[in-house]
Amino acid sequence: MSGFRAYFNFSENGAECAEGADVELSADESRHLCGSLRAVEADTVDLFDLSGNARRCRIVKASQKKCVVRLGPRLEAEEDKAKVYVAQCVPKGKVFDDIIRQSVEVGAAGVIPLLSRRSVFRADAGEAQKKCLKWEAHVVEAVKQSANFSKFEMRAPLGIEAFFEAGGEFDFKFIASLQDGAEPVLSALESRVCGAEFCGKVCLLVGPEGDFCAEEYAEASRRGYVPVCLGRNVMKCDTAALCFLSAAKAFFNAARARKATEH
Repeated sequence: MSGFRAYFNFSENGAECAEGADVELSADESRHLCGSLRAVEADTVDLFDLSGNARRCRIVKASQKKCVVRLGPRLEAEEDKAKVYVAQCVPKGKVFDDIIRQSVEVGAAGVIPLLSRRSVFRADAGEAQKKCLKWEAHVVEAVKQSANFSKFEMRAPLGIEAFFEAGGEFDFKFIASLQDGAEPVLSALESRVCGAEFCGKVCLLVGPEGDFCAEEYAEASRRGYVPVCLGRNVMKCDTAALCFLSAAKAFFNAARARKATEH
C-alpha cells in the first residue's frame, strides 16, 4: 500500500480522468502532500474520492501550490456485503469528529447525524451546511489515515422524528439501550442476521449525552429497532458508538471468514 494518499473529486472531472491523464490537485491537497508529507516527483500517491473511486498514480510535478499527478490504474476497494450505518445523536464539542473518524477507520458505510430531544447540538440551515463541510473534511482525513477507499456516506443532520419516518431503507435496525431487557449485542445480531449470506443495510442507533428519552425509546421500538446492551458499564456516547460498530463489524467479518473456510 502506498504511503501517500490524497483526495480528488473524480465525479467533477469525469471526462478528463482516463488512465495516463494529468490532473491538478487542489491547493489544500497540494500543500498537504508536497508540503506536510514532503512527497516529491515520481512518488506514488493513491487518489480517492468518497464514492469508492481510487487510482494508483504518480506525481509528475511536486508543488505545494499546484501538484500535478498522472492517473494510473483503478484500485478496487473490497466492498462489504453488509453495509453498517451509525445513526448518532450529535454530541457537543468535537466528540462527533472522533465518531466520524473512528467510523471510517473501522469500516462503517456511513454516519447519519441526528438531533434528538436531549441533543446539545443545534444549528440553522447555514450552520448545518458549514458543519457538513467540516464533517466531510474529517472523513477525508480518516480515509488518508486508514486507506479505506470504500464508499462512505456523510449525511446532513436530521431530526430524529424525520429519521424514524424515513427508516425504511434499513434491513435490520438496532438501538444501543440502557433499559432493562436489552439483548447482548452479539446475541441480537446472531439471532436476527444471517451472517455471511446477508447483503443489505444495518442501522446502529446511538443516543446523545443523557441517553434517549422514554418517548424516543418507545418510538424506536414501534419502528422495529431492537434494543441491545453493549456491556455492564455505562459508556459515553462516542465510546458506545465505537463499541457498537466494532461488535457489528467483527460479527460480519467472522461470518465471512467462516463461510470462506467452508469452501
